[in-house]
Amino acid sequence: LDVAAYAMLLPAAVALGLHYAVLKPRRRRAIQQRVDELKGEQRSQLHIQRLHAEETVRLLAPSAERSRAAARATDGLVIESALYGDLPFGIAAQNSNSLHAALDHFWNSRSALSTADEPRACDVTLALQSLITNNQLVIASGGGKYSLPGFYDPSFGVEKSLFVRYRFRGVQHEVIVKDDEALAIPMKAHSLGSQT
Repeated sequence: LDVAAYAMLLPAAVALGLHYAVLKPRRRRAIQQRVDELKGEQRSQLHIQRLHAEETVRLLAPSAERSRAAARATDGLVIESALYGDLPFGIAAQNSNSLHAALDHFWNSRSALSTADEPRACDVTLALQSLITNNQLVIASGGGKYSLPGFYDPSFGVEKSLFVRYRFRGVQHEVIVKDDEALAIPMKAHSLGSQT
């Protein structure tokens, strides 16, 4: 009986040892290598998307600046800052009044957007300003916002959000929406209540 038990246990133990000592590490290395290859491909695509978005913003800049100047003169809708991507601190899409300080800190460290190896977010202030018509900005729900002019996907495979800080009739407003949610501004619900 002991010989029969050893005859069954020994091959099973060798198979388990082979699986955990050789096969599983080999599979992990192969998967990690493929992930690294995909990240490299994604980086090159990101670079191309970023170049296209920057060129679009460069072309939109003069009209966006004219729109901004006209809106300031009439107390109209002015986009003060806008970020799109994997926003920090795991922010859920919601009215951002309670997140004001955290986003201020992030906005003040904007240099991290352009110097990071893999940027998490991109500045879309001018791109949004150029989309304003009659002191309104409406972006429909569905699909990613990375397809809008001047946008790109800065964080592939990660849930993205759009943060917008804007001024309308002298009052500062803020809003955060998920990538697939609609955005309509101005809205009283976004008001921070500070008139200047």
